[in-house]
Amino acid sequence: MARALPPEWDISVSFAENGSQAIAAIQQGKADLVFLDLNMPVMNGYEVLDQIRTDDLPTLVLVVSGDIQAEARSRVMAKGALDFIRKPVSPEQISAVLKRYGILSLADSTRPAYAAATMELPSADFLPALREVVNIAMGQAGSRLSELLGTFIQLPVPDVFTTPYNRLAQHLPYADGATMSAVSHGFSGNGVAGEGIFLMSATGFSDLESLVALDMPEGSNSHTGILTDLSELLVGSCLKGISQQLDIEFNHSYPVVLGHEQACTLLLDCESSPANVLVINISYHLSTPDMDCHLLLLLTEDSMPALRARVEILMQDAGE
Repeated sequence: MARALPPEWDISVSFAENGSQAIAAIQQGKADLVFLDLNMPVMNGYEVLDQIRTDDLPTLVLVVSGDIQAEARSRVMAKGALDFIRKPVSPEQISAVLKRYGILSLADSTRPAYAAATMELPSADFLPALREVVNIAMGQAGSRLSELLGTFIQLPVPDVFTTPYNRLAQHLPYADGATMSAVSHGFSGNGVAGEGIFLMSATGFSDLESLVALDMPEGSNSHTGILTDLSELLVGSCLKGISQQLDIEFNHSYPVVLGHEQACTLLLDCESSPANVLVINISYHLSTPDMDCHLLLLLTEDSMPALRARVEILMQDAGE
């Protein structure tokens, strides 16, 4: 985001890691203009907009988000945002928006401009950079799910971490909850391989049956149909979003139902292997019906070098 700002713009730039830090920076007079994400820890973008309006804080807000649901844009505009910018951003896109609202004041030859190359940028380590890639991809998947179900999807901050597979359940907040149903898709491409697993509570099917239009043969299992349809949408959309950013051509297998109404640890067979895996955990919250569904992307340890190389190329491109 910082690298996309016009280099001739006479400004100082501050960074906030969450919404609470952003509010503090605004209160300290560090933010005449805020580029605001929506999916943040501690305090999300919607809460920041509410706080700005409640306290009448002197700042303009441009929302920059991977959540591309139409309702997300409507909500932030109603809360006082100046505009909504879709991730990933480009310098041309940012300049156009700034000029559109008369914000961009180009520096003349006597005024110093900030230099993007010498700015103290936040860490661009592998896992945080990959999390931002996933953030954009999950927004695209969430938008498709929202369109299918006709409901607003609350998007989280995705969890991206490595762990031995037999300790996976310790990192999943829903692993000890109600019984679940799950379906799996294997995927591979360009040296990256893994498994996408869609999980949802066994109690959610009755609420979804009225929302999902399925052309099911008489006597077939509608729960399995709903499960596989939603898994194909989320796994496919999320992998597509990742592949577009990292230039990876993924092939993924037909869905395989892992089971219905079982404990999460049994569905995932969490004690089966001590091998390390890279885990991407995304929990989507549906507003209507009020329920969660979960997407796990598990990548093999052998995939790490190729994936790291692709992320590094992406970061280099962003810096040029």
